[in-house]
Amino acid sequence: MIDGIFRIEEVRADECPDEFLTRVGNANVTVWRNRLADYDGKLCFSFPYISWCGDVYVNADEPMAILVEETWEEAALEIEFDLMKKGLV
Repeated sequence: MIDGIFRIEEVRADECPDEFLTRVGNANVTVWRNRLADYDGKLCFSFPYISWCGDVYVNADEPMAILVEETWEEAALEIEFDLMKKGLV
């Protein structure tokens, strides 16, 4: 069963929300911004539900891929436009 539809959006690390989803392997994973642990101009992100993964420090301007949930209607419209651009509809 499909729980939801997500599009991948690339944003700067300093523009990420405090909690978001990203893709790790074949799973959607929750990431938290740990503002108290920011160090030396780098931003700290934690993976709270992955025990083997420690904190990750990235530069503020570094691009990060986040998953943004869409409605079924938005996803269908994007697919239709993409097919039209390719001349398949």
